[in-house]
Amino acid sequence: MSVNTVIGVAIALCATVAIILNLSRHHDAGQTFGRSLRLLAFGGALGVAVPLLPDTASDGGAAVGYLLGVPVVAAGLPLVADLTRRAVRATTALGALVMLSWGLLPGFENGIYLMIPALVLGVAAIASIAPSHGLPPEPTERPSGA
Repeated sequence: MSVNTVIGVAIALCATVAIILNLSRHHDAGQTFGRSLRLLAFGGALGVAVPLLPDTASDGGAAVGYLLGVPVVAAGLPLVADLTRRAVRATTALGALVMLSWGLLPGFENGIYLMIPALVLGVAAIASIAPSHGLPPEPTERPSGA
C-alpha cells in the first residue's frame, strides 16, 4: 500500500465523517441526502485522484493538472453551489456529466476509476429534483356564450 493510497483513503474517510455529521443535524431530508451525496462524490474524486497522481504524472507530465484536476473541480463546484444555495441542481447535473465524459475519455485509461464518484454525483442530481405535490389542476371549460 503506497502513501498516495493511504492519503486517498484518508480523504474518503474524512468525507464519510462529514456526511455522518451532516446527517446528524435536523434538516430537510431531501436536501441533506443530496448534500451528503455531493460530499461523498467530492471525497471519492479526491480519493481516486490522489493515488493516481504519481502514475498520471509520470505518463502525462504537465497534463496531470487537467487530467485529474477537471474531475475534482467538477465534483467540487456542486458543493460550492450548495453552500451559496444557487443553481445547485444545474451545477450538480453538469458536474456529473463532466465527470462521466471525462471518465470515458479514450486517452485517459485511469479515468474509468472516476466513474464511481461521477455516478454518485448523478444520483445527487436526481435526488435534488423536488417532488411534485399532486397532479396539476385540470383546465376548466368556459361557457361559449360568455
